[in-house]
This record gives sequence, structure tokens and C-alpha cells, in this order.
Amino acid sequence: MSIIICDGISLSYGTKDVLCDITFAVNEGAKVGIIGANGAGKTSLFKIIYGCENPTEGKVFLSKGATVGFLEQLNDGIKLEKSVFDTALDSFSSLLELEIEIESLQKKLDTGDESIISAYTTASESYHCNGGYEYRAKTRSFLLGLGFSEEMQNMPAFMLSGGQKTRLLLAVLLLKEPDIILLDEPTNHLDINSVSWLESFIKQSKKTFLIVSHDRCFLDNITTDTLEIENGKAVMYSGAYSVFRQKKEKLREDLLKHYELQQKEIKRIEAFIENQRKWNRERNIIAAESRLKMLDRMEKIEKPKPAPKKINFSLASASSRSFEVLSVRGLSKSFPQKKLFENLSFELHHGDRLFIIGNNGCGKSTLVKILTDREKQDSGVFELGYNQSVGYYDQDQQLLELQNTVIEELWSAYGEKTISEIRGILARFGFYGEDIFKKISVLSGGERARLSIAKMILNGVSLLILDEPTNHLDIPSKETLEFALNEYDGTILCVSHDRYFISSLATGILEIAPGRSDKGFMLFKGGYNAYIEETQQTAPMFAEPEPTVNSGKYTYLEAKKDKNRKRFILSRISYLEEEISDKEQRLKEIEELKNGEAATDFVLLGELYEEETAINADLDILYEELLSLEEEKEQNS
Repeated sequence: MSIIICDGISLSYGTKDVLCDITFAVNEGAKVGIIGANGAGKTSLFKIIYGCENPTEGKVFLSKGATVGFLEQLNDGIKLEKSVFDTALDSFSSLLELEIEIESLQKKLDTGDESIISAYTTASESYHCNGGYEYRAKTRSFLLGLGFSEEMQNMPAFMLSGGQKTRLLLAVLLLKEPDIILLDEPTNHLDINSVSWLESFIKQSKKTFLIVSHDRCFLDNITTDTLEIENGKAVMYSGAYSVFRQKKEKLREDLLKHYELQQKEIKRIEAFIENQRKWNRERNIIAAESRLKMLDRMEKIEKPKPAPKKINFSLASASSRSFEVLSVRGLSKSFPQKKLFENLSFELHHGDRLFIIGNNGCGKSTLVKILTDREKQDSGVFELGYNQSVGYYDQDQQLLELQNTVIEELWSAYGEKTISEIRGILARFGFYGEDIFKKISVLSGGERARLSIAKMILNGVSLLILDEPTNHLDIPSKETLEFALNEYDGTILCVSHDRYFISSLATGILEIAPGRSDKGFMLFKGGYNAYIEETQQTAPMFAEPEPTVNSGKYTYLEAKKDKNRKRFILSRISYLEEEISDKEQRLKEIEELKNGEAATDFVLLGELYEEETAINADLDILYEELLSLEEEKEQNS
């Protein structure tokens, strides 16, 4: 059953069209990821669904009685006057009011007033049924899950940073549990543990979620559908982000093929019409007019638009450097009431890509500031190798002069370059035309991020120190940055909580973990997946002892289990091979139809395309399972 229907939604600001005739439906309980380049109109669509902005055309229909909650990216104007815990507790305002009512009724009962017994009983039952005895514990649990320690929960909410306020408002929204939950970049200010907690909550929730996010792992883990907004249009795909990418690429290829086929057919018909008109006989004129009517009736396929421009750049490191890039020995840092890390030591060599991870507030950015001389350590030393140069990217873009224009910012740092060279560099980072004369103070977070990276890479550097470089980038820009960093032949030290980004680049992991290690840190060699396997295999410090099992009985049970598993594998492989054969045969039939009777029947072509797409998606899953079972079969033989 659909809980949201968007019918022909369009939005324009003057002559600029943001959204054009967007139509889609969302089923109750679905988790929909909404993706698109920065500025594509994702947040505008959320505001229209929430009701705080009116579309130029079209309507939004919500299921009767459905409530909507909206977490915005920017919450600077919201005033928070209570403590963190009490702010979150206000999500249960009805229970708080009921408590006051019950307390008032209790006082009257204590004076012997029996006329209110019925009202007292009703209020008490309502309090119990609506979670009155659990909501405080639930609130505390949610706050802990989103990274608020017991100490932080008692502090005034107005003292929180912008990112912390967003996390608090996320907790408030989730505790209210509206029927439809709109989340705009919910993971931007969450560490990896908090993102994992949020993923678990969303998976278990029966509510409907629409989520704008550039976090590809997050989208893959929780979403059931993907809505892409591109060039003002929107298309809904079944499946999470990785499935969407495959379907999108196939769809673009097929649409282009169908477009080219149709254009070929149109040219053939036009040539026939022209030849018939040359003869200029009655029979020829009738034939020409008949074909002309056929062309008029034909539903024209629009040529697929090219994908949005990606940021296009490469990073170059200077030569003549030493193999030893950075040596850190015995580094320690503490603040009053909080020790971050102690006796931290590691070495970076040429080509290393060390990623720093850990909970918010654990000291990741502090370590980076120490290594870039922006913060002073308590003890220990760090040294750069011979002839090393450092490029530093700051997640808050504090190194940008807000009163400068875009072009002034780059020109002030690299005045030896000509205006044409500066404009060329800016164009590679998505700044065109009048964009280069914008004040930095009015740029979006993503635009500031692009400008910061452009400024950083103009000169070849041997060591890149990056603090959350993907925080404000859309998915195409993240993928371009990943490609550039993979091509970069220098050394990288990076703070990030983007698991997809870390997985694609890391050769080592430094986890700042004050609660898990006496020294406050742990160093892992290898990529992110190796780190996950190692940390998951590590036994808990206070694990319960496993119950002992009779050895003979255990061996028998294991042998029986293995035998059953082998029987299942053989049976399943046979079924999969038969299923794959049937589906591949159907694909051949579809291809014959597309090149035969359906070549000019574009309604039938569309139906065949949908069937072909679905079969290909099924085949991907079947082949993956078959490969896995074949490998297991070989290992057990």
C-alpha cells in the first residue's frame, strides 16, 4: 500500500527549473535512498513532501492520518534551551503531561477524594500502555547510540557544536517515530559506531524512511529502493545503491540503443517519403502521406542526456623524496578530564595510505592538527622525512577566507599563474561562468570542499593530510576523488568515517580508541576489510566461557551437519544451473524479438526491456550464489 504519492511535482525559481514532472510512489515500510548531484533538488523535494514548500505544479498525497518528520542538514536557527537529555525527552511530551496529571490525581486520592479513582485508573493504564515506564531508558539508549555519553547528556544543549545539534535532533525525530521519516544527510556528523547503530535501528523499524545520503555503504545496507534525481527528472529503481548503479548503466545503454534504432528507422521512412514525392504520382503521394502520418503517430524517444559533469582533476607528487615520509614517536595528548592518546607511535613510508578512525571526540582531528602544527602535543615528537612537502585539507574549511571570491582565493595563493590558468583549474572543479565571482561566504558546503581541494593540489605534494575530505561531496565527486587518490603516487594520512571511501583506499588503519586500549589507540596493517575481520574475531574482554560439549557427540553432530550441507550444495547447484539455463534462453528469445517484430514497436520494446532488466538482475544473483557454492564444493571435496 502506498503511503506517499508524488504526482507531477515541478519546482521552478524564476526561469530556473529545479524539478520537472516528478512522479513516484512509496510503499508503507519502504526505505528509499534519494541520490543525485549537489543542487539536483533533493532537499527541495523533501521540503515539498514535508509541506514547508509549495511546488510550482503537481501534488503530494499522503496516506490518511500519516505523520511526517523531517531532519534537515542545517539547523542553525533552532534554539535549544534545556539539557541534551531533557531536549530528547521532549519527544514524549504526551507522557510528560500524563505524569503531571497522574501526580495531581494522586494528591487528590491521598486526601480521600474517591471521585477521581476512575480518571486515575484510566490515566495510569494509558501511561503504562504508551511506554511510560520505559521512555526515559529508551531516550538514554538512543542518545548513547548516537554518540552522547552520560556526561554529555547532562550538559546544556546550546553548548553543542552544529554537528552535535544535528545528532541530537536526529535522536528527537527517531524517538517521536512519525509514520514517514525524511532524513537529509543523517550520517554527516556520525562516527562509524553511530552509523552502525542508526543502520540497525532503520532496518528494524517498520516506519517509512526517505533518506538523502552520499554514504554509499549506508545506502547499500539499509535501502530497499533508490530514487535518482538527475537533470530535474526522477526515476525510481528497486534495490539499493549498488544495484541501482548496475541498472542505471544498463538503462542508459539500452535507451541510447533504442534511440539510435528509432533514429535509423525515422531516416529510412523520411528517405522513402522523399523518393515517393519525386515520382509525384497519385499513388506515390498517397504512400508518402501514409508514411508521414506514421511518423507523426510514432512516440519519439528522447536522446538520453549525458551524466552530470564530474569533478575532473589529478594529483601529482613531487619527485626526489626520501622513502621515510613521517615518523611519529611517543605522541601524547590530553585535555582536562580527558586523555585522548598516549605514547602514540607509527611510521609512514612512501605510498602508504593510513586512515584514522574512531568515535567522535576521540582525538582524530586533534592528532591531524598536531601533525600540521596547528595544535601542540603534551609529549613526543614527529618528523618529516627528507624533502617532504605536505598538503592539508581541513574538514571545516577554516583555511578559506570567507570574504574572498572564488577566483580571488586561488589567485591570492598562486599569483604567478595567469587568470586563464586559474579559470581553467576552477572549471575542472565545477566552477563555471559567474560562479567564480561568488563570495566564499555564500558557497554551499560541497562547493567549499571543492575549492579547498583545488587550492591544496595546485602544487605537487608528497604527503596529503586529509580531515574528512568526503563530508560535503556528492557521490560522483566522491568517486572522482577516490580515482584521483588511487592514481596519486604519494603518501596519504586521512581521517574519515566513510566506509566505502576507506575500503577503496586504505593500506592501514589507526583506530583512536581510548576505551578499548590502555594506550588509547590500535594500529592495524592492511585494508579496512582486514581490520573489520580482525576486530570482529577479537574475543570480548569479559566474554562468558563457552559451555563444554561431549567430544564424541560433538564429532558426530559435526559430521552429520557436513553431510547435510554437501547434499544441499549438490541439490542447489543443480537447481541454479537449470534456472540460469532457462533465463539465458529467454534472453536469447527477447533479443530475437527486439531485432525482429518489436524493432519498430516501441511499446513492446519497452516491455521487453523491463523483462530483460529483471532477468539480468536475477542472473547476477543466481551466478553469484552458484560461484559461492562451487567454491564451497571444491573446498569440501
